Amino acid sequence: MTINAGSIRLGRHSSPAVIATALAGLLTLASTAQDDGQEYRILKVGGTESIAGYLTSWIDVSPDGSTVGLSATQGFPYRLFPASDEAQVRTIDVGNWYAGSRARFSSTGRYILLQQLFYLDYAPNKDRPIKYEVVDVTTGKAVFSMDELYAAALTPDETTVVTLGKDGLHLVDLGSGKRRSTGLERMGNAVAVSTDGQRVAVAHKPTKAELEALTGLRNDKDALKNALKVGQLVTVYDLATLKPLYTLNELFDKIFRLEYSPDGQDLWIHAKPHTRKGGNPNPNQCYVSVADARTGAMRRTAFPSLAQYEPDFRISPDGKLFAIGSQGNKFMEVHLYERATGRMVDRFVLSYRLFEKMASKAEFPSDGRVSFVFLPDGRRMLMTFGNRLIEWTYAP
Repeated sequence: MTINAGSIRLGRHSSPAVIATALAGLLTLASTAQDDGQEYRILKVGGTESIAGYLTSWIDVSPDGSTVGLSATQGFPYRLFPASDEAQVRTIDVGNWYAGSRARFSSTGRYILLQQLFYLDYAPNKDRPIKYEVVDVTTGKAVFSMDELYAAALTPDETTVVTLGKDGLHLVDLGSGKRRSTGLERMGNAVAVSTDGQRVAVAHKPTKAELEALTGLRNDKDALKNALKVGQLVTVYDLATLKPLYTLNELFDKIFRLEYSPDGQDLWIHAKPHTRKGGNPNPNQCYVSVADARTGAMRRTAFPSLAQYEPDFRISPDGKLFAIGSQGNKFMEVHLYERATGRMVDRFVLSYRLFEKMASKAEFPSDGRVSFVFLPDGRRMLMTFGNRLIEWTYAP
């Protein structure tokens, strides 16, 4: 099924009209039933379609594409299995993560970085300090653990954890555990390290002088006043010298996640309008804006989502597709876009009718979250759905 959602550009003020347009597009898509021709199957992880008690909270694939990792809720272990054989499962005891964790492999797959998740929301209008942990995949031992952080990221050389907390930006050496201040006291909910390890992007509250430097905003007193209350900016620093390189020429809503694309081309900015002050027609509305990773220039694409939880988003192995989790009228969905144009090309609806293909009719609880990964063959994607794992062949 091919669906043209058009390219969506979100302006500096996240205007209600623009958001309403994106929302209308998503609701229109949600009203269309999923194409029966979708090709999918339910994986038997460890030999079974459902593992009693497990709710999978996040999925990732190792950088070499050989291993799939699954984090779970509560005290259930982290699971790993070969991408070519889901029956061969190895587990790691990573402790208790009540509502689960976002678990991502490091640049070589030596570590996983776990970020605490919540069930009900992700504090849409306020900062919420959470727990981060780095676990050695081989030994299963935690080599870094810290509460009360707003964000954390591993450097590509796997030697340092960059942390953002109430006392600003710090660098933690994984070998010695030593933590040193960068002198940057900016606060926000997101930090990312570029794939070459040379730059670090930090989301932060703006100063009046910074806002006045934005093209088109400096002469608008009402917009300036509102931006000081709820707006955020992204500044990119040289990681070696910690000197600022540039600030993106864009005002964002509250930023929850910054991430450099695996191919080093883009800086993704996931933001969400204030649920009470943004004139937002749907409190779940959020979006991923895209900037050039090297220059900071904003690209002409943005990817909307109506996910009830902070959505997962990824690019395909060839870099041509951008996928993001969303929410339809009843069910979670995964939307596929052309990365360059922002045109929607397909979607998968995680309906309960998927389980018509199940060999057993066992109970299938779900917490309303979806995480997914592209597999290296450029044809298939794995998606979490409660205690199930679904393989979608999006390019048969």
